[in-house]
Amino acid sequence: MILVVEDQPDERFLAATLLEDTGFRVIEAETAEMALAILNDRADEVSVVFSDVRTPGPIGGFELARIIGVTWPRVRVLLTSGDAGDQPSDLRVSATFIPKPWRAEDILAWVEEAAGRPPSAGSGPTVIGPGGKIISGGMET
Repeated sequence: MILVVEDQPDERFLAATLLEDTGFRVIEAETAEMALAILNDRADEVSVVFSDVRTPGPIGGFELARIIGVTWPRVRVLLTSGDAGDQPSDLRVSATFIPKPWRAEDILAWVEEAAGRPPSAGSGPTVIGPGGKIISGGMET
């Protein structure tokens, strides 16, 4: 199951539909606080959280990723942002960052890998590993 966290209804619908059409079950949340409430109830079902960095309320995407990394370390986190000020180097936990506008094939390749499906061809998105090391397409840089 994939938890999509996005306050823009059109973008949330696009991401959820893309994932559902590929066979994933999807839960949607408008805020990070709603996402945390869902995880408190259903973390055993959720394998991936796909969240915008900028969410309304006191908790943003970077903080959401930190909370998930500490509380539910098996849940993979994919963050996205269209704001040039949001940088993957702002992460202090292992997560993946894909800038907006994202391509459907990048999202699907990453989610399939995170869910244990064989990855699609291509280099894939930039992964920020422990200690801020950048791993792009499986190659550490």
